[in-house]
Amino acid sequence: MTGHGPLPEAPRYGTASVAELLPDALAALTGDAPQLLPLSEQVRNVVLLVVDGMGRRNLDDHLDLAPTLAAARGIVVDAPFPSTTATSLTCIGTGMTPGQHGITGYSLAVPGDDRPLITLTWTWEKQFGGIDARDDLPPEELQPAPTVFERARAAGVRPVTVLRPEFHASGLTRAGLRGGDLAAASDLDATLDAALAATAADDTPTLVYGHHGDLDAIGHLAGPDSENWCTELARIDGVLAGVAERLPADTALVVTADHGMVAVPEEGMIELADRPDLLAGVRVLTGDGRARQLHVTDGAQGDVLATWREHVGDRGVVVTRDRAIAAGWFGPVERDRVRATIGDVIAVADAPVAWVHRDVDLFGGRLPGLHAGLTRREIEVPALVLTG
Repeated sequence: MTGHGPLPEAPRYGTASVAELLPDALAALTGDAPQLLPLSEQVRNVVLLVVDGMGRRNLDDHLDLAPTLAAARGIVVDAPFPSTTATSLTCIGTGMTPGQHGITGYSLAVPGDDRPLITLTWTWEKQFGGIDARDDLPPEELQPAPTVFERARAAGVRPVTVLRPEFHASGLTRAGLRGGDLAAASDLDATLDAALAATAADDTPTLVYGHHGDLDAIGHLAGPDSENWCTELARIDGVLAGVAERLPADTALVVTADHGMVAVPEEGMIELADRPDLLAGVRVLTGDGRARQLHVTDGAQGDVLATWREHVGDRGVVVTRDRAIAAGWFGPVERDRVRATIGDVIAVADAPVAWVHRDVDLFGGRLPGLHAGLTRREIEVPALVLTG
């Protein structure tokens, strides 16, 4: 693949992506046959647990450490593009594509403002220490469509979201995960205990969402094949084994992820702060190191596109916004406001490289484990069903 060559395939939106998981579970709870998940007719409660960063291929590399997950029934589904947490969790929570819900990256451009919005923390410019953007840009306005949890309640299914307390009123929760009864938990054991307690509360069919972020954090800081990452994977599997032993017959636990992860060596880090040629004509820099989105000044798109294609070469692909949308990377883009959040030029890595910026990215972007691109290692995630 070259900077101007054939495009990587789009995620399998509508047939086998993370956006289909909660709607499929809801269908099973309302009497319709699920299309993806192997859920039996007797299931009246579904718990969806997102193990952040546990890509299918990352898991396959270490199945000896995860016998419970290795033995589970399930399928492989695709994370969205970009394969980054805020975009993927919003796909999961809404059942929609990025082009529909509008959370089109870790950071994105907002029409009429030159400050990037960091969608994970809903802050301007920086993830930590940035200005709270929830009043300036209410999450319910950027993403106004009903979530799966809101649709579940309307269908007579009790929705529950189990989150760390600090995430209950976060911008990302309000945008993509709103509508469920909130339960607080700060670690994996507490998350699953709260989830099972919710399913046992009464006879109402219950749809529960939970999230565990430690594996992703370790993968970023130490690498996806590091000793610490492997230790955490084994610990997660042990917790899941214990939960599977006490699952009621009418409750299914679906274990999935929001993206995979690739290792990027130090020599693969391209520091944009030291490359004024790559930033010439760029008005706002958004996205992630492996899926850089460039919002350009008027009339500069052609020059920026040519410069980046020459630079990227065979390490990835560089396309215009229109070509990325036409290729289906974001799914259907149904609102002009969403289209404006996407970069005029997009550079996606295929090789183990990342375009980072020490003044823009968290920790300068120089992390041993990264994601957001369209490689199968970043896109493919498991959807595994555990039952009692």
